[in-house]
Amino acid sequence: MPLGRKKSSLVSAKPSLAIPISLGKSLTFSIFQISLHYSLSLLLSLFQFRHLKRHQPIHLLPQSSTRTDRVSFLSLKSVHSLSKAFYFQPIMEVQDLDKHIKQQKMLPPPVGIFQTREDLLKHVRDFALSQGYMVSIKDSSKDRYVTVACDKGGVYRKRLKSGDNMRQRKMPSRLTNCPFEVVGKKDDELWTLTIKHGEHNHEPATDISDHPSCRRFTEEEILIIREMSTAGKRPRQILKVLRQRNPNLILDSRNVYNVKAKIRRESLSAKNMDSPSSSSAATMGVPSEGAVGNVNGNEVGTTASFAGYMETRGVREARVLASELCRHMYTLGWFSGTGGSITIKVHDDSIPKPHQLVVISPSGVQKERMVPEDMYVLSSDGFILSTPPLKPYPHKPPKCTDCAPLFMKVYEMRDAGAVIHSHGMESCIVTMILPFSKEFRITHMEMIKGIKGHGYHDELVVPIIENTAHEAELVESLTEAITAYPKTTAVLVRNHGVYVWGDSWISAKTQAECYHYLFDAAIKLHQLGLDWSTPTHGPIRSINGIWGCNGTMSRGLKVGGLSLDDMIEPSQRCILLDIEGTTTPISFVTDVLFPYAHANVGKHLAATFDSEETQEDINLLRSQIQHDLEQGVVGAVPIPPDYVGKELVIASFVANVEAMIRADRNITALKQLQGHIWRTGFQSNELVGVVFDDVPEALERWHASGIKVYIYSSGSREAQQLIFSNSNYGDLRKYFCGFFDTTMGNKKETHSYFEILRTVGIDRPSDMLFVTDVFQEAVAARAAGLEVVISIRPGNGPLPENHGFRTIETFLEI
Repeated sequence: MPLGRKKSSLVSAKPSLAIPISLGKSLTFSIFQISLHYSLSLLLSLFQFRHLKRHQPIHLLPQSSTRTDRVSFLSLKSVHSLSKAFYFQPIMEVQDLDKHIKQQKMLPPPVGIFQTREDLLKHVRDFALSQGYMVSIKDSSKDRYVTVACDKGGVYRKRLKSGDNMRQRKMPSRLTNCPFEVVGKKDDELWTLTIKHGEHNHEPATDISDHPSCRRFTEEEILIIREMSTAGKRPRQILKVLRQRNPNLILDSRNVYNVKAKIRRESLSAKNMDSPSSSSAATMGVPSEGAVGNVNGNEVGTTASFAGYMETRGVREARVLASELCRHMYTLGWFSGTGGSITIKVHDDSIPKPHQLVVISPSGVQKERMVPEDMYVLSSDGFILSTPPLKPYPHKPPKCTDCAPLFMKVYEMRDAGAVIHSHGMESCIVTMILPFSKEFRITHMEMIKGIKGHGYHDELVVPIIENTAHEAELVESLTEAITAYPKTTAVLVRNHGVYVWGDSWISAKTQAECYHYLFDAAIKLHQLGLDWSTPTHGPIRSINGIWGCNGTMSRGLKVGGLSLDDMIEPSQRCILLDIEGTTTPISFVTDVLFPYAHANVGKHLAATFDSEETQEDINLLRSQIQHDLEQGVVGAVPIPPDYVGKELVIASFVANVEAMIRADRNITALKQLQGHIWRTGFQSNELVGVVFDDVPEALERWHASGIKVYIYSSGSREAQQLIFSNSNYGDLRKYFCGFFDTTMGNKKETHSYFEILRTVGIDRPSDMLFVTDVFQEAVAARAAGLEVVISIRPGNGPLPENHGFRTIETFLEI
């Protein structure tokens, strides 16, 4: 748009600076371009550019008028360096942006470059809804281009009724031959959005609630409807849950009822072996018709219409792989006596993982003689789509494994790609050694590193559930165990075996091998009289005649001078330590770690922005910042969308992180990012962890006494381990059985300590001693039943008078 247009409605007499920028087709700066009006709106509302030379606002304008006004965001730092390359001209300051947007009515979506066709379409649709119009695909070639037009484009055919006889709706669908069109074209694996015609010939919609674009449930919402329908919930009950998750949901119970009806039709058509609709087939992960049964084998059937898909490469390879693994695991002793089973998802890029087909080994079959044809194929909902052929005597009729309901539950709760059920002897015996324990625990073993989410110094915890006469009866206890132990990838069944899963068959197999190794190691250590659950695996200790470290000694806490009689006796099974002001001087955190993170946050984000780890950090920060903005937290600033350019996005993150550090906020998003920044500092030897001089000696003494020691700090688990692995006394991690951070909960809240007790496996809270320097943390821990002492160290804050807690000045008093 030429600069002089609409000046009377936009400007005042006060001039300001404008940077006109002409960008070529190739986008040499790799920055997305957006329309002029939208850029003015976004710049003024999000970033509020102020006080740039003489307190004049800055506006970015295109150098010349084209069919579509285009503009690029630039960071303030680049203005000076670009001033010589582009000319400046005065424009007038915007007085009433809302009035301007209202006059402009419906704007075209910001142009830009997108990774996928779906991203481009979502961008166009979302923006169109925000402006009061809807769009639909007019023409497309999936891998070349897509043309999106206003849904009021075109004209009616003559046979359609007109005038008063036309059906009236909340969302008028009357065509107006609207010329609006945008085009997306694919070039070098990227999709570029351009505006073909950016104007409409109709007014914005005032009510879009009944338009099909607003009546679509997300995949996650459809899954919730499916699960709650199975549980017998009514549409109003389901809608209430959906609105709790998404307060902006405008759909009503009619829409929920329609989805429920569709799900029921799919289920009925499947059970009756009728021809399912294409949507039903897609839900089951099968792109064609077929017949089904249930996982108990009572309703089994196959039809010729499934034969084509059942012979596709994916299904065929999954059957071959499952039979090979059965034969291999038989040699390991996991599948002997026809016991044990395995299931693998059929990998298909065109089908979402939750809806992929499932291959399951049969029951009562000699696993060392398994062939691909012996495998069952099930839908993602547990319906049997294909059964093995009958074999002559002495073979029995095929029967799907009794593990199938448990396999399907793991798929549902953990989005696994494969599950292995082993009857290995070591997985059975290890549950008998401690017959009343609900968990198997082991630490400081190399093979722990093969378990997802664990390292050498971590404590591996595997829940144990009680066996039942029939395997299908284990579903409820398995579900409870998976829910209670979100980090686990295995569940032991006492006197029976183990279930192990992973996101692929490789992950499941690898972890199963590691689990069996660790079970075997624990049995052999026990035979040698060694305790596998302690870091050094020293002799099994008997306290007060009770085997292991479960006994108790006197808990008397005496007041007076430091002597052998007045020391706090090691009555607790374990000790939970804070770091800042307890093991480590506060000054190390405030004067070394925080300034290092503050100075390097921008550098770290710029260098690692596209990595998976940093993207996870950014997602956590986005959620936290959005919450802060809603709560009006001081220092919180909005994060712009990604297409404005990485520099602006990073700058906004840096501003938020710096504000969080200044406020010393103990939030997971900040602590996790700080840990990753500090890791770089420790690896480059710019940072060295500091602990008080008495800490190493106390840790060694507790360790020799068989007392387990854990850390609970507001810093991330990784940051905690960095301090102790790179301390001024060397690597001290061998003395710790585990590390807890604020993912367990806020340190000043009682439920956090209940969660730690449950995770560690302590039934009596008084068996744990908590050492901290913060009074509020001590109060919360005592409320949970823990024994508590407060650490008095140089630089620590004052305590309230008559606080009622025993205090220590050195760990040697414990």
